[in-house]
Amino acid sequence: MKYAIVTDSSCDLKSLPSSHNNTIYLQAPLSLRIGNREFIDDENLDIENFMNEMQESTEATGSAAPSPQSWIDAFEQADIIFAITISSKLSGSWQSLISAKDMYLEDHPDKKIFAIDSKMAGSGLAILALKLAEYIDENLSYEEICARITEYHKHIGLLFVLESIENLVKNGRVNKIVGNIIGKLGIKLLAGASKEGTIDIVHKCRGRNNIYDRLIKSMLNDGYNGGKVVISHCFNNESADYVAEQLRQQFPTVNIKIIPTGGLCSYYAEKHGILVSYEK
Repeated sequence: MKYAIVTDSSCDLKSLPSSHNNTIYLQAPLSLRIGNREFIDDENLDIENFMNEMQESTEATGSAAPSPQSWIDAFEQADIIFAITISSKLSGSWQSLISAKDMYLEDHPDKKIFAIDSKMAGSGLAILALKLAEYIDENLSYEEICARITEYHKHIGLLFVLESIENLVKNGRVNKIVGNIIGKLGIKLLAGASKEGTIDIVHKCRGRNNIYDRLIKSMLNDGYNGGKVVISHCFNNESADYVAEQLRQQFPTVNIKIIPTGGLCSYYAEKHGILVSYEK
């Protein structure tokens, strides 16, 4: 039996560690837009060039969910599939996945597909995908993996720090009034994923270290106690390393993975944005 983990490209994990050789890892790409130009969020996207073009452009920008066919193309590669999307509150990716799943299983009733609405984005999907790979390596049954990842999902948090929320505001993900205040005053925003999968604003402040120290404090208040952490960042290694070092001072054996944001999360987190997912 072939196993696959399939995420949409909001997941910042672009490949599994080589130790997970029992599992195919695939992504259904979202698309990004600057004016009339479309950019597919896959391994061929030059993210730095895209970000520079976006900042220089006066045209409208946006994003679109993967097509059902892109999910189906991934399903063809395996017998047992675990599929994860960005929060259904933020994108149509979930509906596209469910449509693809229903169509595919009608023609392939012998296949198994477990769909997960992450209610998060970025590193939140990454930490779920990594745990799924561990479960598959343990040779657990499909039913046991489904039960375990459902329970594990309940104990994952996601916080993020943004220096700009212009694209979130433009695309209706954050209140315009809040966006105007942050943009004019140079305030950094600490936000998180709610249980429903919406964006909750946690804190606003000036100063780099202040906001990242507040992020760690919020993790601790949310029940974090040294579990796995995945940090994704948009051209901001310095801040990602700072968060990791502060966590290691409190939890010396903590498992931290740092990865760059992909196209979709680079678009919404914008330059210097940080997303931190964690076990609690």
